[in-house]
Amino acid sequence: MEGAVPDRILAGVAAASRRRAAAVRGGEVLERDGLVLALSNLADPSLNGVYVERAPSDARAALAWAASEVSARGHALGIDRPVGRFAELDEAIGDLRLRRIESRSAMVADPSSLPPAEPPAGISIRPVRTRSDALALATVDAEAWGGEVEHSVRAFADGVLGVDGVGAFVGWDGDAPVGCAVAHRHERSIGVFGVGVVPDARRRGLGSAMTVVAARSAPADLSWLFPSEMAATMYRHLGFGVDPTGSDGVDPTGSDGVDPTGSDLLR
Repeated sequence: MEGAVPDRILAGVAAASRRRAAAVRGGEVLERDGLVLALSNLADPSLNGVYVERAPSDARAALAWAASEVSARGHALGIDRPVGRFAELDEAIGDLRLRRIESRSAMVADPSSLPPAEPPAGISIRPVRTRSDALALATVDAEAWGGEVEHSVRAFADGVLGVDGVGAFVGWDGDAPVGCAVAHRHERSIGVFGVGVVPDARRRGLGSAMTVVAARSAPADLSWLFPSEMAATMYRHLGFGVDPTGSDGVDPTGSDGVDPTGSDLLR
């Protein structure tokens, strides 16, 4: 496995954020001094954010620029901050007096160590190849997470079809879409996003199968994801958790103090 895992996750998050914003009609991607502004310009704060790809050379100036650009578009400033990695950036963010709305830790795995993808009987998992497939993925996303289909179509469907570095998958029960997952590739790592299963198809192992299919969708030596609290146990059972190299001290339980793969969502 090449490179420090926390740095590879930072780069992967930035790459995925660029793709997702650029794929939305009216979306924008702006960059300066290690910061990536990924703006869908949709009325959803979670889809308009500032991501840190590396330590800015002038953190206060970079943040002032980001705040100005975000405000000019009518959005509240939101930052996905790597925890405890860049002292000057942390200090500059502290001056903004933003509120922490979520803390999260990445879980990682070597894709070759994951178990086989075994969907439940009667369900097949197929890649998204057509516009109809992409709309099916959006339908599952909305039902799985309690959102609006139109919003999922605009936010996700256009970003998974024919976009370089993206692989998307739908679980089918006959003609009915019941599961979804998206893989974002960056160099030799794969970030797994948007794993969802409709309520009637849950507790049968489909979420696990969707995750493994996405994590193994291209040659890679690192798969990573940011789990919801509810799904963390499932991912742990699959083999996600401590950095497989054992060299970076990655511990999703936080028992080593500061988790180098962790991030705070601030707004």
